[in-house]
Amino acid sequence: MRVNIFRILKYISLQQLHLSRYAGLESAWPKRAGHCYSAAMTEDAEIPLTGGERTAVTRRGSVVLREAGPWTRSVHALLRHLREVGFEGAPCVVGDGFDEHGREVLTYIDGKVINPTPWSDEAIWGLGDLIRRLHEAAATFRPPPDAVWRGWFGRSIGKADIIGHCDAAPWNVISRHGNPVALIDWEAAGPVDRLTELAMIAWNNAQLYDDDVAERNRLPDTESRMRQVRLFADGYCLAAPERHRLGYRIIEFAAESAANEAIEQGITPKTEHVPRVWGIAWQTRSVAWLLRNRSALERALV
Repeated sequence: MRVNIFRILKYISLQQLHLSRYAGLESAWPKRAGHCYSAAMTEDAEIPLTGGERTAVTRRGSVVLREAGPWTRSVHALLRHLREVGFEGAPCVVGDGFDEHGREVLTYIDGKVINPTPWSDEAIWGLGDLIRRLHEAAATFRPPPDAVWRGWFGRSIGKADIIGHCDAAPWNVISRHGNPVALIDWEAAGPVDRLTELAMIAWNNAQLYDDDVAERNRLPDTESRMRQVRLFADGYCLAAPERHRLGYRIIEFAAESAANEAIEQGITPKTEHVPRVWGIAWQTRSVAWLLRNRSALERALV
């Protein structure tokens, strides 16, 4: 899913998102590779959950419900595969994946979204490890012949060589005791260039943003955030040649994200009133900040 203004307004807020989010694995259940324990479709009242600005998301008991899209069955095929090969950092599909109203049904995950609080060094290393395990698990996935994936500008950057989450920004990472354990909101999952996915994750989770966002989110200094990019790459076990390319790809992704935001908002030379310009502004400033600090980023990845 693209980075957009609604998420950024949450991002720059000093308020933390509350316990958990949606779509995930119930932590109290026993775990066994290849098996997804059933979640109960209870008669509990549905509780609206934050985060699904494109589609309504609610929780009912131990499951999460959201409007389905053309890509939902393909995403469910991926989630079932991940469970079968033992990857537990993803949601479980409940039953056939749909309720009586045609909504997607996934299991609920217990934990916290720490956004906008920065990750600890240990945690961002762990995030790299989590993403590495995801990519290894997805490597054996064979999409159905009629697979449909949600449109996302990042798919055009590089050459799609893996099936990824494609939106593992801090607002979609569930943590327990400060450490990342699972990913939520899999709507954007699909084919992607591996380095592009890593660039997107590093950019957002190390919070490589300009001074305005850094001040609001009380981020550590530039050197510390660059070190976190290296720690993320360490956790992922990224090889040296790819580390060299990662720095440039982060800048490229940030620039493409800003351009995509302008396109999504319909900004043209004739635009006179821009009510939601912040989404473009913070990303453009991030690109400028990255260019000013490019040498530090490249040194950190050596």
